[in-house]
Amino acid sequence: MNEDSIDFQPIPENTENTQIRHLFRTPVSLSDNIQVKLGENEYLVTNLSETGIAVNVSSCLEFESGHIIKDAWLRIGDVNITGLCAKVIHCSVNDSGSFQIGFQWVNISSENRETLRNALGQLKVKALEVKDLFEEPPEG
Repeated sequence: MNEDSIDFQPIPENTENTQIRHLFRTPVSLSDNIQVKLGENEYLVTNLSETGIAVNVSSCLEFESGHIIKDAWLRIGDVNITGLCAKVIHCSVNDSGSFQIGFQWVNISSENRETLRNALGQLKVKALEVKDLFEEPPEG
């Protein structure tokens, strides 16, 4: 990157000596209300990427590392992605003391991957919108 910016920048032609991050997590806010069903339980998604998700749980014992959960679904706004398979990758502790479990998509269909990619694109645009914090709210 040549600039200090969160905007997307073109990839330079010569990348031999350049480190480029190809995948990254999209920020998720509570107002996005992105949910996933894993097993019998539904969780709010705390971060999301093309390759997986993270959710907060009350204990790392809720899932066993390496466990594969079949027939999961993901809801991003009005987009529902069904028939997903997720593998438990890690459990970590957040600064708040809650536990976060990371899941990786396994054998995701090309149709589901494309649906997820499109939904992520919309979330990225939303995340990059600049809000004027000093602007008066509209009267209503």
